[in-house]
Amino acid sequence: MELESQDQDVRFGNAVRTRRTQLGVTLDQLAGTSGVSAAALSRVERGLLSPTLRNAIAIARGLGLELSELVERDNAKITRDGENLRFFDDVTGIERLTLARPTPDLELLSYSVPPGATSNRFAPHKPGTREIFHVLTGRLEIHAGQETITLGAGDTATVLVDTEHWFRNIGDQPVRIILTILGA
Repeated sequence: MELESQDQDVRFGNAVRTRRTQLGVTLDQLAGTSGVSAAALSRVERGLLSPTLRNAIAIARGLGLELSELVERDNAKITRDGENLRFFDDVTGIERLTLARPTPDLELLSYSVPPGATSNRFAPHKPGTREIFHVLTGRLEIHAGQETITLGAGDTATVLVDTEHWFRNIGDQPVRIILTILGA
């Protein structure tokens, strides 16, 4: 267990050093923005000091990141079939799978929408947020504010969703879509 803890300290320290050098920031400058001393930062970067949770958050924020963005530094995040976060609406029969969420402002989803089904009405997202709908099969009608968009298989639409919005299957076969949410 101690070896694993040391390995985590080294990985965290490397992530801090990598981000700091990407930004062109000195240890003293990071100390100023994070409130953690330059000496402690140096030891963290070398894997010699395991920071408290409070200091780890302060270091991440001093680097312009959330702590999760700093510690989740894998080259690839793989979600295997069946591991997706799944929501199923018993009333409409609509299924939603979360395929990926690499950052808080980027989400990739898959929807299956039975014939005639209408989604719930989604609350407005923060200003500037867009959703990219790509229809794999079927015909989908998207409502966003006063606008109505009709898409068929192979069509893609980028929609501003800072107003109430929803979608419905207007065909006689199931609709499958890939939806990307891009926060502003």
